[in-house]
Amino acid sequence: MTKIEWAGEVWNPVTGCDRVGPGCDNCYALDMAKRLKAMSAAKYQTDGSPETSGPGFGVALHPETFTQPLRWKKPRTIFVNSMSDLFHDGVDTPSLHLLFGVMAATPQHTYQILTKRPARMRSLLNDEQFSHMARHRADVSYGRKQAPWVWPLPNVWLGVSVENQKWADIRIPALAATPAAVRFLSCEPLLGPVDLTRWMSPIAPMPAKQAPATWAEWTWPDWVPAKVRHEIERFWGEGQSRSPRDWIRAMVEREGAPPFGATLTMGDGFGSNPPQVTGRFVYCWGNIGRLVLDDEPNREYAYTDFGWRTREKARSIDWVIAGGESGPRARAVHPDWIRSLRDQAVAADVSFFFKQWGEWGPAPFSVRVCDPDVGWQGSDEELAAAKAASEARGATHAHTGNWYDEDGERRYDLHEIGHKPWSLERCALPDGTAAIRRWGKKRAGRDLDGRTWDEMPAVRA
Repeated sequence: MTKIEWAGEVWNPVTGCDRVGPGCDNCYALDMAKRLKAMSAAKYQTDGSPETSGPGFGVALHPETFTQPLRWKKPRTIFVNSMSDLFHDGVDTPSLHLLFGVMAATPQHTYQILTKRPARMRSLLNDEQFSHMARHRADVSYGRKQAPWVWPLPNVWLGVSVENQKWADIRIPALAATPAAVRFLSCEPLLGPVDLTRWMSPIAPMPAKQAPATWAEWTWPDWVPAKVRHEIERFWGEGQSRSPRDWIRAMVEREGAPPFGATLTMGDGFGSNPPQVTGRFVYCWGNIGRLVLDDEPNREYAYTDFGWRTREKARSIDWVIAGGESGPRARAVHPDWIRSLRDQAVAADVSFFFKQWGEWGPAPFSVRVCDPDVGWQGSDEELAAAKAASEARGATHAHTGNWYDEDGERRYDLHEIGHKPWSLERCALPDGTAAIRRWGKKRAGRDLDGRTWDEMPAVRA
């Protein structure tokens, strides 16, 4: 068993690693390995480089554990290598053949693999020789029951760590180019705001409830051709008692259209085998769309249709996990960074899992009726209630989102609030600033705006 909220079991055929980015600065596994070495744990007697690793955290393979999942008969969700990185250069390719063979031979389990080294993962898993060797190991070494061979393995989920925008831009493209049943992001510890819309296009241009009630009030993006706009407005026009809201609801709720504006390769026309063209998708009606052709100036768009497979192919990311940092040296996450990831995932119809606030969390009461010049503007009863809350749960710091550069990475400052408990009468927060305090992981919890987010992805067909 494991305490990781989104997994049920851990399997560590490899231990040890090396730090490669700011997300590794306060690595829990490195600290744990040092303690386990001192306790004479057999797996943690290999030391790593003092510059990038540490005592007990040198990369070490443990062949005696390779076949452990074969002995687990009941289905489990297994996080692979919570104490290492499966695609570390220190893990030789023949050992990876064996490990993927075990995963292929145990289809009852679901394996979750998270890496900070997606370039090697992409190279190996796109190599036919690698899949051939994994199949050979599964069949010959582990007695896989003869069933159709499927690659990528449908029970293996692949993910990358994304701590800030820099590493999102580096790691996600490699993940998107890797064959996988499920692709996921672990945005933990989240150390800055991250824009994922490049890989998670919203299904609709905006939520239906925010869309205007008439087409006269609607504004199209510049890239949508005039004829496509006219066709859609005519079909969904006021003469048909339809509106932009109805158009958006259809693409989101009823038809399962691909993301609006996503670049896709689809059929040019209809039928069993139309020629393929690439362009930006616009939903029209039913299962019919238009593909705006950027590279064909003499022909603005193509007619096309879609099904659920098209929508799945359009999705680079299936699951977003987000969370703050825990531990004594934890860096605080701005609540709006978490909210932004949630909102991006919801808009793109991507599963979202909020794991934890970590050591720091938001102060739970509102400061929106407090003015820095005149003080509290709410009622006496509201002030008394907020004061009572602040005695036990008041903000001790403000997270402004202000940053400075250190070795090419953004580092974010916290500003201590001088009154403990925080004086609601004398303090107010400007836009973009969040009131937070150091709760400890357990007390900070994992509620986000009044609820938990425990969504899990669906496996691609």
